Amino acid sequence: MKDLQGMIDLLESVPEWVIVAHEKPDGDTLGCGSALFLQCESLGKKCSWFGPDPFPKAYRFLPFHEKYVAAGSLENSLRSEDLAVIVTDTSNPERTLGGLPSPEDRAVVLNIDHHGDNTRYGTFNWVDDRASSVGLMIYELFLTARWDLTRRTAGSLFTAVATDTGFFRFPSTDERTLRIASDLVAKGAEPHRVYQEVYENRSLEGIHLWGRGLSRASLHLDGRVCVTYLSREDLSSLGASRDDTENLVNALLSVKRVTVAALFQEDEGACRVSIRTKEPVNARKIAALWGGGGHERASGCKMEGNPERSLEAFVTRLGDLDEIGISDH
Repeated sequence: MKDLQGMIDLLESVPEWVIVAHEKPDGDTLGCGSALFLQCESLGKKCSWFGPDPFPKAYRFLPFHEKYVAAGSLENSLRSEDLAVIVTDTSNPERTLGGLPSPEDRAVVLNIDHHGDNTRYGTFNWVDDRASSVGLMIYELFLTARWDLTRRTAGSLFTAVATDTGFFRFPSTDERTLRIASDLVAKGAEPHRVYQEVYENRSLEGIHLWGRGLSRASLHLDGRVCVTYLSREDLSSLGASRDDTENLVNALLSVKRVTVAALFQEDEGACRVSIRTKEPVNARKIAALWGGGGHERASGCKMEGNPERSLEAFVTRLGDLDEIGISDH
């Protein structure tokens, strides 16, 4: 825990924190960012919060969500060198906005993550691939630093922990996860409210978008792979947003016998792919085939071409592979 104490000493000594989220931000990176922003404010320090993509509507109940700024780069935002840049839940710099300080800069980067493929790009690298969420790690940071876990902070961290474990349904949910979640509830987190805000707050347009995606779902490789796609035209014609696709890929994984689910979304000349798997298939290995990454059960990547063509190439490639447990060839 020597490095952790070094991070705490640094955070308490610098006058400014810059919190950074990853692309297509989820509840883990945003819940952690909210908790850190709350603590930064309580310490009387200057704080800012950035990410490459907009703040999803489903998480706009988190404290200080209005302070979040979607930007392409940090280069014009770091006006001082006496600060700490805190990057959460981000395995490599390519997954977030550009302009992170380099090792030669005085400003330091704190890389706090739980991905097994983390590239250790920070000045401080705290990577725990046994943690089911970075929310667990930030909780442990608070305890080690003896920072006060207020009701609002507990709610933000519970959001991080609960959403990254599928509300405690994923195999990553262990005793450590449940013990920390229990303590966060004891400190004021409200599980029912988090669930309602994240999963029961959909727009009608979003429901229609799900209908379109589900109507296109198809099975492949003896019923073990379920895939679908959405185009930009689908979103615009229905008046839906990218936020409305949240968790659609998980619905595909619920189909009987399916061990791999993938959602293909058109994204400015390329295709963004969300991948979910069940044991024994490793989603991170699949994503790595196209330069992506993530977790064993939830990963993502980008492919060239339109969604339909990308979907076809994806299924064909999986059919040729033995090592990921899909093909019987």
